[in-house]
Amino acid sequence: MIAVRRILCATDFSPASTPAWEFAQRLAWATKADLLVLHVVAPVMTPLDGGFDAHLYEELVAEGRAEAATGCDRLEEEAASHGLRVAVRVVEGAAAPRIVGVADTEEADVVVLGTHGRTGWNRLLMGSVAERVVQLATQPVITVRAPADIAPVDRPVARVMFPTDFSDASHGAWPWARVLAGLTGAEVDLVHVLLEVVPDRHLDPTFLAGIEAAIRADAEKSVEPFLATAGFPRERIHVHLTHGVETDQIVHGARDRQADLIVMGAHGRSGVFRVALGSVTRRVLHAAPCPVLTVGPRVSGAG
Repeated sequence: MIAVRRILCATDFSPASTPAWEFAQRLAWATKADLLVLHVVAPVMTPLDGGFDAHLYEELVAEGRAEAATGCDRLEEEAASHGLRVAVRVVEGAAAPRIVGVADTEEADVVVLGTHGRTGWNRLLMGSVAERVVQLATQPVITVRAPADIAPVDRPVARVMFPTDFSDASHGAWPWARVLAGLTGAEVDLVHVLLEVVPDRHLDPTFLAGIEAAIRADAEKSVEPFLATAGFPRERIHVHLTHGVETDQIVHGARDRQADLIVMGAHGRSGVFRVALGSVTRRVLHAAPCPVLTVGPRVSGAG
């Protein structure tokens, strides 16, 4: 059974990770979940020739640990000021596998992190880390792109967007959309992007119009059984059948409807999640105006 009892927020303390931290607090406030703040201290790389001063190495390690302690204390105080229950963890190693490992060990239900962070040889490079965590995690991962404008902690999550192509992957993401909308009282925007009929001067326009009508009718037939078994109040699900490029319709739709969260599967009709994210998922993750909860292939029931 899906529950949101503990939220892990991975941070590198950079401005780019701030929106993720803000949304993690907002979600914890809305769901009454515990917060776990995680900072991964990247290992200090030394030259292969061994010509590296030992004192300098120790100073860099000490600097990283001190920065982690200061950053964690600040975030812990901030969360506590909002009445949130919070714990902190500082670990060392490669970012993505350490985030995934701690999420499993600490039994986190959701992982939150930014899509970008500070670059540099001793920093987390969250652009690639975020995608890798989505790929490896056994929990849904919420990625927050900077600069995202996150509402105050105590403002309710009002709208959840659920893009679907009615594939197994997108059906696997629905329980999370349903649970989070249920816990927060949000409305759900179900978005399905219809296949485009490409104009062709060699074909009768009436014939093309018939194909377009058939595509819409087929989508409508898929919507009805979904709504019947959704397990969510029908009046709070708003169906949008749109034409256009999938990524654009999802991103622009989320902006126009002021979505607080997008919930989607990691792959679907547009590509299979193998080495990297499906193409639509990747583009949405890096362009969305709001946080994106992605249900990856290792999440139970993801399809």
